[in-house]
Amino acid sequence: MRRYSEKGKQVELASIAGLVAIFVFAELNFSVFEHIAATLTQSYPFLADYSFALVIGGWIGLSVYTLRRRREAGLETRARIAVEEDFELNQIRDSVTGLPNKRGFELVLGERIQHPGSDTLHLIGCEVRNIDTILSVHGARAAEDIKSSFANALVSLCELGDFAACSNDATFYVIAAAPNDDEGKFKVDSLVETLSSLASAGIPANGMKLQSSMTFGLLNVGEYLRLKPDTTVEALMQRLEFTLSTARRQKHGTIAHFSAEMESSLDQRAKVEASFGQAILNGEIVPYFQPFIDLATKRVCGLEILARWEHPQNGLIGPTTFIPIAEDIGLLRTMTLSILRQACISAREWPDDIKLAINVSPTDLRDNLLTDEIINTLKQTGMAPERIELEITENAIVEESGAISEAISRVKALGMSISIDDFGTGYSSLHHLRILPFDKIKIDQSFIKDISTNPESRAIVQTVIALGKSLGLPTTAEGVDAAQNQELLAELGCTIGQGYLFAKPLPAHEVTTFLKNYENLAVGLSQVA
Repeated sequence: MRRYSEKGKQVELASIAGLVAIFVFAELNFSVFEHIAATLTQSYPFLADYSFALVIGGWIGLSVYTLRRRREAGLETRARIAVEEDFELNQIRDSVTGLPNKRGFELVLGERIQHPGSDTLHLIGCEVRNIDTILSVHGARAAEDIKSSFANALVSLCELGDFAACSNDATFYVIAAAPNDDEGKFKVDSLVETLSSLASAGIPANGMKLQSSMTFGLLNVGEYLRLKPDTTVEALMQRLEFTLSTARRQKHGTIAHFSAEMESSLDQRAKVEASFGQAILNGEIVPYFQPFIDLATKRVCGLEILARWEHPQNGLIGPTTFIPIAEDIGLLRTMTLSILRQACISAREWPDDIKLAINVSPTDLRDNLLTDEIINTLKQTGMAPERIELEITENAIVEESGAISEAISRVKALGMSISIDDFGTGYSSLHHLRILPFDKIKIDQSFIKDISTNPESRAIVQTVIALGKSLGLPTTAEGVDAAQNQELLAELGCTIGQGYLFAKPLPAHEVTTFLKNYENLAVGLSQVA
């Protein structure tokens, strides 16, 4: 742009000089001004004394007007160039922190891998996990203060050869340069530790001190280039984002390093992404059902709908492989509605007191369109809304409590029930449980598996069951795999059990037989008792 501006100035000066040269040349060689003055005198004798002056004045006026228009045009051009330059700058700059944005980061990374120096490079991706919660609870100013504080910390930590950037969603990117791998890893560890400490200590924001949580994805560029020398910026960024995503999904720990296993997972992910949409259309994504058992009566009181992929070549694929991908590529709702429809059709053959529970993404639940589509599915399959239970995770309540409250009320008004899933793994408060109209609490299986041997797990489960009783809510224990755990849960007053002790997830055609057999077993047990 600057070269274009300088060239424009040169053209303007050349035009003015050329115009003056034409005037001088015309007068010296052809006496143009003198001839025009003579013509005016013949036509208008009273102008005889002024004709030459008028001609000269006209030419001067024309010249001045021309120069003025050239100047105005130049100012307009420079103003337009300034706007374009500002626009281009904003295309590579984050407006809140002033740091380069992700696009700017990719441009610099491309330059660094095309012209590698002697330093080793490490990529760091770090995101403020709860920035959306801070935004919704404390406002935009607080979220901007958080971003700015992390940006300032990053700038202070960066050394010569490093480069930091920030995207709009509070994800930061760093190129960390070091003479060798050992020093590079030390630098990365120091940066991660400093940012983590800053987050946990709390950051002044909008007149308050707010805590935040960080997730880190790390990638050794040198190691990856040795593996794939012809890699691109796009490939490196894809792997950095995948590493961040892996760290985000970890229940414990917030740091993930890119590895050979992740490279294999990426290849698998690419295959899943390419075929998942068609798999839904082909009916390969099907519902499996795991029973809920009333621990007091030993009877089946419901079934949880679980997605499975019956792949024509690879056999049965579990949900951990494809559900995160379905969520990322925007097909989770389509899949959920598909397996719900199939489940409702199968449930026509089962007793009316058997409820169907299905996990719903909190993002989708907040969309009125999903509720409408669920109701349409129930109408078309003849399923009563009262037989449907929607499960949402505890973390969703913490992160999106305001919007979730409205969604829950809307769903319950239609006749469906709501349970809070994976309870104990998040940080929901008694306040949330009191104000949100839940119908059931599901205790996460991580506390159930060792309830007989771990006093801490037992104390947590006992507390949750007591909490459910005080709120008038039944409790469901997930992951009941041992008889002693079932007996202990019944002693503590847990309402419902779910796990391999009772049944593994079953395909639809096996459910009817299971219900009959388990019913006979329950009757036999009650007679013995």
